[in-house]
Amino acid sequence: MRAAEALARFRNAPPAGLDAIVRGPFTVLAPHPDDESLGCGGLIAQAAAAGIPAHVVVLTDGTGSHPNSRRFPAPALAALREGEARAAVRALGLSADRVAFLHAPDTRAPHAGPAFDALVDALALRLRATGSRTLFATWRHDPHGDHAAAHLIAAAAARRAGARLMSYPVWGWTLPDDTEVDAPAAMRLDVSGQLAAKRRAIAAHRSQMTDLIDDDPDGFRLPEDFVALHTGTWEVFLDA
Repeated sequence: MRAAEALARFRNAPPAGLDAIVRGPFTVLAPHPDDESLGCGGLIAQAAAAGIPAHVVVLTDGTGSHPNSRRFPAPALAALREGEARAAVRALGLSADRVAFLHAPDTRAPHAGPAFDALVDALALRLRATGSRTLFATWRHDPHGDHAAAHLIAAAAARRAGARLMSYPVWGWTLPDDTEVDAPAAMRLDVSGQLAAKRRAIAAHRSQMTDLIDDDPDGFRLPEDFVALHTGTWEVFLDA
């Protein structure tokens, strides 16, 4: 199916309640610090308000966003982005200990091999420890290597831990119309009541949203139109 048709289906998917989507405690796997807020911020905030245990695991260290910064070399940038992720989950209503970090290399998350297996082991262990019944990962067609790796790692970890796998588009919303994709069943969650918290969580990722790091001419900043794609009143979740 062409991406234009699939994305239109997702935008018009039937609405569903929180319980139907999460089915109890859950974990969100974010390829980078900020993906949890962009793709699932409303879901997390709604669950936190409802008393449903929500957890976040960040796959990569986020150091690929500003690789040439001298003020923020890789260790400092990794620490900064971890702090931003903790601030973001607090904005969504979670305590900072609800987020864990797997420290895979940004832009080089593995798709197979021993490093991949170690990440699957770590994520499956986290799922069991938190009692997560559902794992949310980025859509398999998100056009970013780390997002594709996150989906593969999540699928393997969910199988091992006996958890249900769901996915969420992030960069997938920007696919060219004629890209061939699959179109799994989708559900929409009304997050209008959580939109202010979601915006605060996204803003907490200051290194990605502002000129906080201003000494790397090749540094990354989230485009305003891209952020706008993720700050509507609905979030979309796919059946893996």
